[in-house]
Amino acid sequence: MPLAMDKGAMKRLIQRVSLFAGVPEPQMDVLVADARLAAFKKGARIFEEGTSAECCYVLTQGKARVVLAGSRGTEILLQILVPPALVGELALLAGSTRSASLIAVEACELIRIPAAAFARLRQDAAFEQRLVAGLVALVRAADDRVRVISSFPTAHRVAWCLGRIARHSGRRDASAIVIPRPPHHELAEMAGCTRETVSRTLNVLQRKKYLSWDQDLMRIDVTAMQRLLNTELEVPESLPGGPSSPSSSRTSSAVIWRR
Repeated sequence: MPLAMDKGAMKRLIQRVSLFAGVPEPQMDVLVADARLAAFKKGARIFEEGTSAECCYVLTQGKARVVLAGSRGTEILLQILVPPALVGELALLAGSTRSASLIAVEACELIRIPAAAFARLRQDAAFEQRLVAGLVALVRAADDRVRVISSFPTAHRVAWCLGRIARHSGRRDASAIVIPRPPHHELAEMAGCTRETVSRTLNVLQRKKYLSWDQDLMRIDVTAMQRLLNTELEVPESLPGGPSSPSSSRTSSAVIWRR
């Protein structure tokens, strides 16, 4: 059966992505009129690296992996996406093919925004300015990732990956940032090391009071982690009407490694 959703609810979901938050209501109404819902089962490949791009997506439920094709059938994990997240817009800007693949880690629901609808929004100067600012941040973040993976010791790489998760999925709680506890294999793929190395590194960081965790959540000591990484930790902006949380965080327009 085709998915259905009230257009007002769809609009509110799209506006949770900061790029769309300032779009005037009439323009949002036009965008939502062209948008459609899409659902994918766990393990589904939502789009493939190298294929043509006819739309972008807003992830509203579930979790998805952004991957590059590696050698001998392997894949390189670039990012884990959680709602709300915009994905696939870079190929629309360049008029090019997808630079990475998107795979559903669990059952996902997304809002599909056609290329033509996205192009109409770009006629608005304020929207285009936010878009350009996001691209600048994207380039800087990509440069930072290359520097980290190629030159940082393992403990710093794992800590840096936790900081990236905090940026997109964390909430501030007094002197700590709380994030969903990431699976070791995902951290290993992001940091370019083994699961065993991640386990050892996390245990060391726990003993040194950089972080702690329970079954579902991880708490990062902000002062200690900033001292280790020599950079400021950030969390998503709060959603209107309440604080942000790991399951309902507002995604920055500067999401890294977008396709």
